[in-house]
Amino acid sequence: MKNLLIGFIAGMAAIIGIALIIGLSGAVNVAATEQDPAPLGWFLHTSFERSVAARSADISPPEDLDRPERVQRGARSFAAMCAGCHTPPGLDDTPRAIGLNPAPPKLAALSGHRSDAAAFWVIRNGARMTGMPAFGPTHQAPELWDLVAFLRTAESLTPERYAALSAGPVDDGHDHRHGDADAHGPATSDEPDPGPPATGLPGS
Repeated sequence: MKNLLIGFIAGMAAIIGIALIIGLSGAVNVAATEQDPAPLGWFLHTSFERSVAARSADISPPEDLDRPERVQRGARSFAAMCAGCHTPPGLDDTPRAIGLNPAPPKLAALSGHRSDAAAFWVIRNGARMTGMPAFGPTHQAPELWDLVAFLRTAESLTPERYAALSAGPVDDGHDHRHGDADAHGPATSDEPDPGPPATGLPGS
């Protein structure tokens, strides 16, 4: 038993040592044009999904996510904040969407992909090493729930319906210029807030 334990520790030390040598030598290609091997891609994606599910389990969605007003506000916010990566129906992928690795899902694929609570968690906290930013530091919880309300309708959206819903300015007090940080921090909210943005999400 003692020899088995020593062998296990020695094996783990060897694996860690090899990983460090490979990583620190610069041998790992971090270019976004390089695809992860299938087993690594599966591991990262599965880790991401289970991490989100665990951290969103205690979040209670509002009961009025089907209100047309919320859906339209969410559509306008999506057009300003998200459409550059998550391609809406009837539009071509942007250079940003094409260049991201992993590739961001198109808008239609976001509907039904995860629970409302999990969608809110991802929008609020983002996901490291995916290109998905965290909007929690700059937006109130009700604004992010509006996005979730819109995403619930995404699977059945036609290009015409998306254009109608997303038309008009986003009147939320934020600067939505691409590439610029929002000028305003999160404001107070009358809606239940599940707490500060979480950290420690594995890459996907």
